[in-house]
Amino acid sequence: MKSTEIWKRIEIVGDIAIIGIPFGKSPEDLREYAEEIMREHKYVKSVWGRYRNTRGEYRLTDYYHIAGEKRSATIYKEHGCLYYLDFTRVFFSQTLSYEHLRVAKQVKKGEKVINLFAGFGPFSILSAKLGDPEVVYSIDLNPYAYYFMLVNVNLNRTYNVIPMYGDAFKRVYDVEEVDRVISPLPEKHREAYEVARQKVKKGGVIHLFVEVEVKKGQDPVKEAMKEYPKAFFGRVVRSVSPSRYHIVLDIRE
Repeated sequence: MKSTEIWKRIEIVGDIAIIGIPFGKSPEDLREYAEEIMREHKYVKSVWGRYRNTRGEYRLTDYYHIAGEKRSATIYKEHGCLYYLDFTRVFFSQTLSYEHLRVAKQVKKGEKVINLFAGFGPFSILSAKLGDPEVVYSIDLNPYAYYFMLVNVNLNRTYNVIPMYGDAFKRVYDVEEVDRVISPLPEKHREAYEVARQKVKKGGVIHLFVEVEVKKGQDPVKEAMKEYPKAFFGRVVRSVSPSRYHIVLDIRE
């Protein structure tokens, strides 16, 4: 495998490079490429291999250290915001970068927002930066995500973001009704929608991430919209397998 092909599999997270491990390859097969990356890009201090799995209630991915410093915590910059995170301890995907911005641009001044399953805070913090809402209730069950969220609120001075630790399906009932709910947990979209619609005001918006399975020739967005007829916008976030997709729907209640 050529190093140019490897670069197509790389994410740069702060000063760390992450290589998607190809099928049929072991992390050790990537060592020479990892060392080449570090030689050519002096700012990269560590290289990790990423498996394709997502496991457990925290949706963590398995990683393997290949070269450089054995460190997985770094400061990641996205859309002008800084995020301190450890990608081995929190859910992290650069695939969601576009959605972070798209959703945040819709948040209006003075709105009240709930971000379910908020992770280290990218939806919440960017929404606070761009939209100037009154408050963003930012909930996550993962204690590490909650810790990083607290740090990131201070890093970005987004003090209208209120980090909340605990099960979002329960903690959501501790807050008031809101104008907007962000729910980026496609695997539990039905349960999340039922909770979100109870907390969003009439005319409010739910940004619901949905997992949908389709047959050959079917449009995954249209199939998702059939289940949620109040959706006024939808797009594919990523393909999980040839027949399974993650879709985001904007739904007006």
